[in-house]
Amino acid sequence: MLYLVQTFTAPLLLALAGGLAVGWITSDREDKGRSAWAALAMTVFALMVVAAALNWVPGRPGLWLDTMVLFGAAYLLGCIVGAFARVFTDKAEDAAAEPLQQMAVAGQAFTSGTEAVKAVAGATTAVAGLVGEAVASPPLSASAVAASEAMAQGSKPQGVATPRSGKADELELIRGIGPQNEARLHALGVFHFDQIAAWTPREAQWVGGYLAFPGRIEREDWIGQAKLLAAGGTTSHADRVRSGEITSTPDGRPPKA
Repeated sequence: MLYLVQTFTAPLLLALAGGLAVGWITSDREDKGRSAWAALAMTVFALMVVAAALNWVPGRPGLWLDTMVLFGAAYLLGCIVGAFARVFTDKAEDAAAEPLQQMAVAGQAFTSGTEAVKAVAGATTAVAGLVGEAVASPPLSASAVAASEAMAQGSKPQGVATPRSGKADELELIRGIGPQNEARLHALGVFHFDQIAAWTPREAQWVGGYLAFPGRIEREDWIGQAKLLAAGGTTSHADRVRSGEITSTPDGRPPKA
């Protein structure tokens, strides 16, 4: 086996790199069920590993078998490393989202306050000058500006006053929606999966700006997840929330201290 590694070093590195890319890309997609083909492939590969380890196949065919097992192992290792790297990246991104959302809320409050001051200042030039100096503040951050632009280019979705039948869906079953995002969606009148599933691209863009994370809804496919959950299906993330592996706040109750 060491001879094969030395002989095929470059192709093995390519297989490893390919596995890294596939693991990185596919780990960002919601699992919509077990794949029979994937299970069959893993079973066949396991049998190949056993056959190679016990030298069941002699001669040149055995050499081919060892080579295939070696390349398969390099590819699978790349997939595992790529998937873990993506998981850690997403966790870091989610942790950074909270302060950005707070900055966007502060920016929106500042904008609303400035609009009110301008309306009052229109009555008298002298008062406008004094108020203008009093409310002067540094420019908004790049993240807050991007969020404002997304809202300006999108369109606000239609919400409802209260949940249907007095019970909201557990929106945290959608990957990317935590307690804070769920509360802000409730403030928009969004309580159910089918509401999110019905969003247009412009509405998704507006909500992304409102949540201070433009593009996140499209990247994490909130609409696709919502359609699946509204139809009675499930996702791997939803299963992890229901099992308690991921902390959530079911039925809209705030998390315990």
